[in-house]
Amino acid sequence: MEIIDLTPKPKLRQNIEVMPLGNGKFALRDIVGFTEETLVLNEVSVLILSLLDGRRTPTEIRKIMQSSLGFDIPEDELNNFINLLDEKGFLDSLRFRSLKTEKIKEFSLQVVRKPNFAGRSYPEGGKEAEEFFEAILSSFSYKGKAKKLLAILSPHIEIVNGVRIYGAVWSFVRDLAPKPDIFFVFGTSHPYSTCHFIPTEKDFETPFGILKNAKEISSEIRKIIGDGAEDEIIHKSEHSIEFQSIFIKYLFPNAKIVPILCPSSWMDSEEGKKRFLDTLHLIKERIIKNLKGTNYILVSAGDLAHIGTRFGDPPVTQYDVSLVRLKDIISLVKFAENKAEEFLESINFDRNARKVCGVSPTYVLLKLIDDQQTKGEVLGWDIWVDETLSAVSFGAAYIEKT
Repeated sequence: MEIIDLTPKPKLRQNIEVMPLGNGKFALRDIVGFTEETLVLNEVSVLILSLLDGRRTPTEIRKIMQSSLGFDIPEDELNNFINLLDEKGFLDSLRFRSLKTEKIKEFSLQVVRKPNFAGRSYPEGGKEAEEFFEAILSSFSYKGKAKKLLAILSPHIEIVNGVRIYGAVWSFVRDLAPKPDIFFVFGTSHPYSTCHFIPTEKDFETPFGILKNAKEISSEIRKIIGDGAEDEIIHKSEHSIEFQSIFIKYLFPNAKIVPILCPSSWMDSEEGKKRFLDTLHLIKERIIKNLKGTNYILVSAGDLAHIGTRFGDPPVTQYDVSLVRLKDIISLVKFAENKAEEFLESINFDRNARKVCGVSPTYVLLKLIDDQQTKGEVLGWDIWVDETLSAVSFGAAYIEKT
């Protein structure tokens, strides 16, 4: 006789991040933005999270804790913790699905994508914002000019942590003539999505006013893609395009943006990669090749390596930094040379051991222009090491038509 078990088997939902804070503490947060809550947990709580996979009841979790660790957590404490996770929106439950539906609807009705990092990574507006960005562009300017600029690779690390490279790449773009009409910005999607491309037709709010969306192009891309509508909400909290939008609006007030987030799910299978490349080919043929007479720039908003304790590695050493720099420079050179497959191989030859997060948007950009005659150069490289001895590296490069 089959036994039907109606006991709840709690499951942690997708796109939840557990970030080490040091001293045995961890931050639990939602990287999409369905909930704004952040919980600070200890090591035992994080272990419990690892067991919330939808296959175990709380009773079974307690038994595992007892047998594996000799740790007996009281039943009421475990249930209270699980209930707290559900209340805060961290479990894949009916409560969360209702919240998700509500938040998706709420975001879909917004015409303008609001900034998340204003007042944190850069000033909110006014003279302070103007002085802040002008200081970056003038203090870290790159001496050089491209005659027919086609594409750039820009960081998406927080602006305050990446001023040297932001200054190099955007000061390089600053003096373009004629001025660009449209910026296609392909941004890293840190949250996981089964969609290969996530466009939006929303305008972007910046400290210097509203950056208008080239809606006719964004709408056409959405038709080509045929999905991504539900996951459009990832734009709400994803910062990779936000940071580029500020520089674009400051330097080119009349330009428009085509914002597209690029998840990495296409790399999960050969079938997924084929669908991804087929869609990319349609975007190239129907959009990019029909932009004659339009001054446009393609932008990849992608950082490079993620190493150290926050990312599951030992503390960063000087040797680690030197090795990462060598690997990163090779990837940057392959970008500047407009070699899509060689760029991808420079990341994947060691199964992306350095955890480059900008693979997808950069590969997308290169595949869209891989049939054009170009030349380019690396504009710079830098790395940010934090107090936990974790590090994120980033760089900039450009491609111009020949």
